[in-house]
Amino acid sequence: MVDLPGMSVVVRGLEAWNEGGDVISEPRLLEQVRHALPSANVASLRAFPGDSTTADDLLTTVGVPVTTFPRWLRCPACHQLLPIDGVDQLELRHQWPRRPDLAKWVHRHCPKQANRTVAQRRACLPARFVVACTRGHLDEFPYVDFVHRTTDAACPGSQLQMRDAGSVLGPRVTITCTAGCGARRNISDAAGTKGSHNLPRCRGRHPHLQTFEACDQPLKLMVLGASNLWFNMSLSALHLPVENPAAALVAQHFEILGSLPTGALTQAVTMMPVLNALRELTPEQLSAAVDAERQRRADSSTDEPVPELRHAEWELFSHPTTDRQDDDFLAVPTPPPERYRPLIGHVVQVERLREVQASLGFTRIEAPTQESFPKSFSPLSGRAVGWVPAIERRGEGIFLQLNETLVSDWCDKVNHHQDIEALRGAFTRWNTNRQQGTQPNFPVARVLLVHTLSHLLIRQVALECGYSSASIRERLYVGTPDRPTAGLLLSTAASDNEGTLGGLVALGEGHFLSRLLDQALEDATTCSSDPLCAERRPEAPNDQLHAAACHACLFVAETSCEKGNRWLHRGVLVDLGNHLNITW
Repeated sequence: MVDLPGMSVVVRGLEAWNEGGDVISEPRLLEQVRHALPSANVASLRAFPGDSTTADDLLTTVGVPVTTFPRWLRCPACHQLLPIDGVDQLELRHQWPRRPDLAKWVHRHCPKQANRTVAQRRACLPARFVVACTRGHLDEFPYVDFVHRTTDAACPGSQLQMRDAGSVLGPRVTITCTAGCGARRNISDAAGTKGSHNLPRCRGRHPHLQTFEACDQPLKLMVLGASNLWFNMSLSALHLPVENPAAALVAQHFEILGSLPTGALTQAVTMMPVLNALRELTPEQLSAAVDAERQRRADSSTDEPVPELRHAEWELFSHPTTDRQDDDFLAVPTPPPERYRPLIGHVVQVERLREVQASLGFTRIEAPTQESFPKSFSPLSGRAVGWVPAIERRGEGIFLQLNETLVSDWCDKVNHHQDIEALRGAFTRWNTNRQQGTQPNFPVARVLLVHTLSHLLIRQVALECGYSSASIRERLYVGTPDRPTAGLLLSTAASDNEGTLGGLVALGEGHFLSRLLDQALEDATTCSSDPLCAERRPEAPNDQLHAAACHACLFVAETSCEKGNRWLHRGVLVDLGNHLNITW
């Protein structure tokens, strides 16, 4: 959902878009997306539509289609609640098709604005409340049924008003029927767990797809603009240099090359500027490259597991070399700080970095975990369109690899520690409450260690590198049960508008990194919320997935953390003075 100056809108499904933008090449990510969305027939990753050469020209820029939602509006003059559909009270003023920021709905028969022309009248505001369910459905708040306390048409001529007043005791928003029955009700009757019983069951509406489906989940009152109305589900991959650039280019444009007969391949390469790099191949070599890609895709369509995205990245970072580089990737190994060499195996300064992130769907109310996709999520399209939207970021970063021997020994030592067991139990309750499958081999201790160190460094690095903490992203490497790893990458893609290029990379040098680690660990020993923070441990029925962590000491911006500020515990890195003996 997007707030425009004159109304609130929801972005339509992908089938309503004319077409995505340019194709973004990242074969490893595309393969993972196909595996995650097997029925979507995803053939490409595409940028958002729009011509970058006219991005600053509002008269020519074309974006994504939207539709007004919610479709209940409130007149700011007379306070009437008016539905867009079914009545003749609202008029859309939209004289400039390519200026959606100037569009507005006005109350045509407002008694308080009778002396103004329609063009001069104040824009109606979107009603502030909607309802949603945990399966990703979103719907209008049932104002008429709610105020009359019935699903019957008790007052066919109902006219509603919404008035609010400031209060510290909760929402003081009153809905009143002014048609004669005089029914009144406070919106607080629909808030919280108890309030959900005063709402009807979900009817399975997807306003972005303009569809309904079977659903009978309880509804939850949501405020327009709430952060938990939409959580993105995405996959991301780093660009890695390829040994055979020609094969990568064939894979990127295989939808075209794979459909051509062998005799037409050379002509197609000659006519397409994006295939200039293939002009050096002979017709036989070009045909062989297309056949090899065709065979690779046929092999990948079997039931064999798709390689984990981060395995190849880990192999490159854990064996740093400058031999593998291109315009989008350059990683330079540097000696770790002398004091921390027993703990840190490798430090890599990533001077050039490109990350591609593809969106697969979204959830509402509850954010998805990075460990697994939820069973129920909202799709981006109602039918297979052959592509998903993606974005690419370019920036810089620092990679740290921890000493695997020390990490493994510590994980074995604390595997049955009371804090680890408490978090393991909370994770079981988390999955049960959200109807997700259990993960018995989830490496709780390893994730806690790597993730907590990542957050400490993000908060400390942001003070010195010139980037805000919200501009720094983490990428964790914990591996799998049969292939454990322990490392982290801190990167940024905001070098064009804040900070200076190289400001983050420079902090990977030994004397800088040593000081950053010293300060980060010192700051972790205390928190302004201690002793409550230091003694926090999730106990039943609590399903919070963090222990000694809070906004004052470890939490970072949602744009920075890939795990939603879960799996954090200061005690795994510093002694909190509670004699729990869990520190690495």
